[in-house]
Amino acid sequence: MSLGSTNAERHSRAALMDIYKAERSWDGWNSDGLAIANDLINLVLQAHNSQEPSVWHPSILPQFPDLADRYLEATLVEIKKKLEQLEHKISMMNRQIDRMETAGESLLRILPPMGSSAAKTFREPLATGSLEWYAQLISRVCRVYREAVEMRSGHIEDIRMSVTALESVGRLGRRLDSDEQMVRLSCWLHSPGLKNALLLDYKSSSLMLSDFDDLLKTELGIEEI
Repeated sequence: MSLGSTNAERHSRAALMDIYKAERSWDGWNSDGLAIANDLINLVLQAHNSQEPSVWHPSILPQFPDLADRYLEATLVEIKKKLEQLEHKISMMNRQIDRMETAGESLLRILPPMGSSAAKTFREPLATGSLEWYAQLISRVCRVYREAVEMRSGHIEDIRMSVTALESVGRLGRRLDSDEQMVRLSCWLHSPGLKNALLLDYKSSSLMLSDFDDLLKTELGIEEI
């Protein structure tokens, strides 16, 4: 597709704006997921604890011998709802990455065919880098976000395995460690290694995801307080 300079600028800025919005949407879905993951972990820990006789007052169990089982069954229903909600958040996070990938690919479609007359007169529409350079960066940005989602998906799978153990005969199996879960929830919150992930690493300089975010804001004229 060959576009005039005005259209090329408009389309390229629209693509960058879509990436900017997708990143912020990803952050929003991640925050939603963190809240659900926190509730989910508390429910699973409570479910495990409910199977310990010492949790219940000695006078209660003789009167209600199936209380622990009934509590577990009710809690498992809530746990499964939370798992479904969390999987939805992960799906929406992946959708934002798909959005970024589509926007990056659209930048390359703005470029005129190599060797064409339009290519000889084509002027790069962005002030901070070429369309091809941005497309390469965006591909690496998406890879970093995919890795962050994989970490969260792995956490969910560990929780699911613990829930499966709760449902098994005898309800034995791996229990969640509360301290470990606090650390993993902190990873949801702070996303270590995400914003400082290296996209480019040259001898003279490097570019991290946080730098890419600044580039987007500069190119789009966005000022954040």
